[in-house]
Amino acid sequence: MGYSFLVAKKYIGAGRRSAFITAITVISVAGVALGVLALIIVLAVMNGFESEVIDRIIGTNAHVIVRNQDGIEDFEEVATRLRGLPRVTGVSPFVFSKAMVISREATDALFVRGIDLERETEVTDISSYIRPTDFRFGEMQADVPEIVIGKEVAYSLKVAIGDTLLLARGDISEGSPFGIEPLFRQFVVAGYFDSGMYDYDASFGFIGLEDAQAFYSLDERVSGLSVRIEDMYEAPEIGQAISLLLGDGYLVSDWIHLNRNLFTWMKMEKKVMFIILNLIILVAAFNIASTLIMVVMQRTRDIGILKSMGATSGAVMRIFMLQGFIIGVIGTAFGTVGGIILARILDRYELIRLPGDVYFIETVPVLLRAADITAVAGVAVLICFAATLYPAWQASRLVPVEAIRYE
Repeated sequence: MGYSFLVAKKYIGAGRRSAFITAITVISVAGVALGVLALIIVLAVMNGFESEVIDRIIGTNAHVIVRNQDGIEDFEEVATRLRGLPRVTGVSPFVFSKAMVISREATDALFVRGIDLERETEVTDISSYIRPTDFRFGEMQADVPEIVIGKEVAYSLKVAIGDTLLLARGDISEGSPFGIEPLFRQFVVAGYFDSGMYDYDASFGFIGLEDAQAFYSLDERVSGLSVRIEDMYEAPEIGQAISLLLGDGYLVSDWIHLNRNLFTWMKMEKKVMFIILNLIILVAAFNIASTLIMVVMQRTRDIGILKSMGATSGAVMRIFMLQGFIIGVIGTAFGTVGGIILARILDRYELIRLPGDVYFIETVPVLLRAADITAVAGVAVLICFAATLYPAWQASRLVPVEAIRYE
């Protein structure tokens, strides 16, 4: 590669005779750098939002959920068996069903989840989203069961802590003319739930496990068991192991499967943004190609002299490929360093604020991933290298005598 690299480097800093070409070269470097920087920042922000969404989902849902259509009667025994599995770190029972919630001002539908709050901390972060922070079931009123409702539910029902609500569940009854006989029970609002995820805050309520068993007439049964594991991304494999352990009659699902539509959408959005922002790099690559074409036209005599001195077509082609490659590498390097620095500044100083009533976070989240940075840099260099092929090939086809005569 020897002299090819030296000649290519000399052509990049062509001097006063090629000031115009040098200016285009600088623009090409800046275009590549800008494209790489923008792509790194956008991917880092998208990674940050994805990470925040996953944390919120995991905070309100277990890694693996075990259910039975008729409920799990011997749930303590089943929980003990699940704890014996490798990589299982926590198991908690729950009751889950629907109900109507009625206040003095409004009526709404609610997903009611009965939990043992102390055991629930082993599998989710629900307790960290409940206000007041030191909340425990049974500490407010001994004679009336307590309920924690989502923040948005509290807004829609116009209730505050200390107010009473009616929960209504519908039972099919032959004695009722409508076929459904509602069962009402009074609950006192003892706290509210603020996860930052609107779908959860607008549709969920939590009551004590025993209160839920009594309200839904489950006796000693529960709807299912929540399971936490060491590595949440192993949830599908652990779910299969649980299915084999418990056998038929149990439905095992994991957080990845339950939220697959959301994750598919986020991955698709990330791919689309990657493609769109690569167009910036592609435009810069066209600048590199046009620069090399002009250099070939300006250096026709030099090419003829090199060929007459024994330089092969491949050596001439390498000169211009290296020139474009160097431009691409310089632009990619500046863009990569600038993108990493800017991303870290955004993450550390939280420069971009978000409206709290729209988003579940107050600042733009940023998460840099080495794989994304490598992919962006690799694609940028590859695009720039591809832009050199045609001008370099044209230069290699010049005939020495005609090239010298041209001057």
